[in-house]
Amino acid sequence: MAERLHAEQHIRLRYFCSPYYQDTALHPFVDQLRRASGFTRDDPAAARLEKLEAVLALATPPEEDVALLADLMSLPGSERHPLPDLSPRRKKERTLDALIRQLEGLARGQPVVMVFEDAHWIDPTSRELLDLTVERVRSLPVLLIVTFRPEFQPPWSGQPQVTILVLSRLDRRNRNALVGQIAGRKPLPDDVIDQIAERSDGVPLFAEELTRSVLEGGLLRGEADRYVLGGALPPFAIPATLHDSLMARLDRLSSVRRVAQIGAAIGREFAYPLLRAVSHLAEDELHDALTRLVASELVFQRGTPPDAVYSFKHALVQDAAHGSLLRSSRQQLHAEIAKALETQFPELMENQPELFAQHYAEAGLVENSVACWGKQVRGPPPTRLWRKRPRNSTRGWTSSHCCRKPPNVSDRSSNFTAPWARSCWPSKDFPRRKRAMPIPTHENCGSSWVHPSLR
Repeated sequence: MAERLHAEQHIRLRYFCSPYYQDTALHPFVDQLRRASGFTRDDPAAARLEKLEAVLALATPPEEDVALLADLMSLPGSERHPLPDLSPRRKKERTLDALIRQLEGLARGQPVVMVFEDAHWIDPTSRELLDLTVERVRSLPVLLIVTFRPEFQPPWSGQPQVTILVLSRLDRRNRNALVGQIAGRKPLPDDVIDQIAERSDGVPLFAEELTRSVLEGGLLRGEADRYVLGGALPPFAIPATLHDSLMARLDRLSSVRRVAQIGAAIGREFAYPLLRAVSHLAEDELHDALTRLVASELVFQRGTPPDAVYSFKHALVQDAAHGSLLRSSRQQLHAEIAKALETQFPELMENQPELFAQHYAEAGLVENSVACWGKQVRGPPPTRLWRKRPRNSTRGWTSSHCCRKPPNVSDRSSNFTAPWARSCWPSKDFPRRKRAMPIPTHENCGSSWVHPSLR
């Protein structure tokens, strides 16, 4: 589709959901605006505001929309765009409206292609905005493509402007075609193609990875117009599972495997500055390792170092790299990532404390994790986390409660009180007929206000 649209005038918007940000309100939209604006780590707030204004100007938004979206991006207010004094609920509603108007403004200029990936990991507020977007695009020149796993149940299936495409397994002909496409101009031996087609079971990623594994594994010898087997095909030469195939490829990249593991521990997407801080590799060595990873097509690159961002081609590739770590090594690595975030990216603690909490939890540092969740729960509600804290209070309480108060966990870090939380209820997700109620905790836990629907 991208190739077909290449010659046509259009605007392309891409949004990515992540399992790390399922409790971060509007993360896919904030991330898209950040990428479109070209924010860099060293940009002062004033420079970021100017970049954001330039991007928003394409849709000619009203002044209030600029103020609301700047606030969404955690940028301070300005005299040019005064932020209206609104309740958290009204601010949320106005911000969603502003994002819809931004899309409408862009669509007035030229057609828009929106790609919304991995919606099964969407946060509740983004889900609400996505539902509004699906309804609104019926009258706009917008093509909205949403990818999701079967467990995601879209409420808009059956609407006249919506088409659901179920991606079934590839048939034998398409499996062979995919193998041939990856192999390039030289065809593979028929025996190898048959084994790949059979073992991949019609799963495109598996067929692709098996083909690359065979090409990299030394089984074949390239001749002028084809590949030939160097000898008899061993019975276990072609991995039997996707995980085995991915692990075999990572093993053959032994010199860069550590970099892949660090990236996988950071997340599906990882930035160069954090990777450099955790890896402790020399600049040239890290560049070479990343170049090899990108060349293997296990990882994709956006931008150039030191501002480059890398992403694994599929969540299963990340899982394989992360799962190859021993438990003790994995915990140590997550602890190093959390420490690097804390020392070199302290501003993230204000906006994304859940990121720190998850790494501390993976590191087995329960008290640190609970404290980060507590940072979300206590205090006045920040601008863009309208529905985030009630769920995060359960996360923090669960982390503390499930550890059964080991010696390194203080009573203080178990106390999750969200006095402002009721101001966010009732809403679409928290109906009036259900009341917040305290969940019993151990004797020193304090008051944990958790909505029944989240239990």
